[in-house]
Amino acid sequence: MGITHTTAATGTDSGDGKISKNAWNEEHVATLIASLTVVIDGGGVAIIPGIKGNLRVPFACTIVRASLLADQSGSIVVDIWQNTYANYPPTDTNSITASAPPTISTATKAEDTTLTGWDVTLDEGSILRYNVDSCTSIQRVTVELKVSHLG
Repeated sequence: MGITHTTAATGTDSGDGKISKNAWNEEHVATLIASLTVVIDGGGVAIIPGIKGNLRVPFACTIVRASLLADQSGSIVVDIWQNTYANYPPTDTNSITASAPPTISTATKAEDTTLTGWDVTLDEGSILRYNVDSCTSIQRVTVELKVSHLG
């Protein structure tokens, strides 16, 4: 499991492709874009359903996209549960994905930017738990949550 992040900001382009530091105004707010990434590995065989790992959220943020990338064509459903550190561990009743968990259906990838019914708000320090509900053929899958945070 790992976390990667990049930052994006806007300013005024002086025509030479460079953003002028002097052009930033008081209303400017930088948006931190990050990926909360977990790799689930079946160790050379199809992934067995069940709890596969936990990730502590490093800062308060909003989920804007969920992506799955598999090592081979197959099907998988990964539910994501969230709870506070004090209430660890999260359980199925703490699912943030409603009836639309990240799902690959007879393919190698899937992406969801609609996130229908999801609780997309993640609190700093909360715990995400990844649970594979079902899997066919896929031996390794990367689960990426793209998140944003205004700072």
